[in-house]
Amino acid sequence: MKVAIIGGGIAGLTAAYWLRQGGAEVTLFEATARVGGALRSARTDGYLVEYGPNTVQATPLLEELIEALGLRTQQIEAKAAARKRYVVREGKPVALPSSPQAFLTSDLFSLGARLRVLREPFVAPAPPLLDESMADFVRRRLGQEVLDYAVNPFVAGVFAGDPARLSLRHAFPRLHALEQQHGSLIKGAKKQAKAPTGSKESTASHRHIFSFHGGLQTLPDALANALGPAVRLNAAVRRLHREKEGWTLHVAGASSEEETFDAVLYAAPLHALEKFDFDAGLDLAPLLDVPHPPVSLLALGFRRAAVRHPLDGFGLLVPAVEKDFRILGVLFSSTLFPDRAPSGYVLLTVFVGGARHPELALASDDELAATVLDDLTRLLGIQDVPVFSKRILWEKAIPQYHLGYDRVTTLLDRLEERHAGLFFAGNYRSGISVGDAAASGEDAARRILAAGR
Repeated sequence: MKVAIIGGGIAGLTAAYWLRQGGAEVTLFEATARVGGALRSARTDGYLVEYGPNTVQATPLLEELIEALGLRTQQIEAKAAARKRYVVREGKPVALPSSPQAFLTSDLFSLGARLRVLREPFVAPAPPLLDESMADFVRRRLGQEVLDYAVNPFVAGVFAGDPARLSLRHAFPRLHALEQQHGSLIKGAKKQAKAPTGSKESTASHRHIFSFHGGLQTLPDALANALGPAVRLNAAVRRLHREKEGWTLHVAGASSEEETFDAVLYAAPLHALEKFDFDAGLDLAPLLDVPHPPVSLLALGFRRAAVRHPLDGFGLLVPAVEKDFRILGVLFSSTLFPDRAPSGYVLLTVFVGGARHPELALASDDELAATVLDDLTRLLGIQDVPVFSKRILWEKAIPQYHLGYDRVTTLLDRLEERHAGLFFAGNYRSGISVGDAAASGEDAARRILAAGR
């Protein structure tokens, strides 16, 4: 079976790897000069900068890939300090409670908010097919204050999005499942905690966070090395056409203008479809209308003595209600993993923009740097200018699973049903995390192999 994969991100690479394992003849077309998509790492002046995700949460599939690719010795887990996370309240970083006991005495939430959470097990679940926003769900089950000071900053840190617009069923399916299966988040969490070690419930609640000594780009690079000449770089697919004998791809920069395959997996970003000549026979507007708000990352190196905050955690998130600040949050990158900064220095990775302040993500370098440094000075006690700075702009960052996202998933299913041999995988399919994207690629590979039997 001859399969073409369009896009060399983690979904496309994972699909290619498992298709090869299943005996398929695979060619992966990547439009740029490197694989990995948002997974990109670069070491400059002793600082290891991640251009996209800084950490990955382990899944059984990722662990299997790491073992198969011989990456176990390069894998590193986040330091124990990463378990501590800060949220801004009344202009100051406050530690997010890490246990039910800590929640009862936390300064992050008022007594009224804590008492409100105790009512959660008695709140009736919503109808299973209700397309409820994340904000409405949290407000209904846990109250406004938990939404403002826990969930809103969390959503900004994960999706760079707005919880009032994100669909619970699509963006946070595990929370939706907890309510539907157990009638309560608290009851569901307790059941997971008591699940036997090694069970599906236990694994889901105890996944560790990791990276690699050389950064997260280690994983896509290893997959590409395993695939060898099957990966074609600087090979942008411009047109896809269905012929009697299969799918014909028109590839810019390839040795042949046209190549025919039995099946095609589209694993490039969803927004890239607008540059694609694809006669689908269906209205593609729901796919092209998915918002991808811009996000800028600013990696900053400081002398350790110039930062008053102990940096003893994963990072700090800023709720939208804390209107004196413009950043979404900051990761304490050199606390998370070793060798992220030279000795005596620290590396902070700041996120700005998203659905909250899209204009700031697109601001000039000088305006962005001034805004970020002002916020960090007040939040972390920065006492000097950075000695290292690197800006990364994602003009179209994370796909937003807004209310009504059923239109997107339904259209993807219809495209696959109506066009035999056409498949889709990526962070727009069933989750935006690295693990979700890899799972999407593995699932597509399994379906392609089944269709070819």
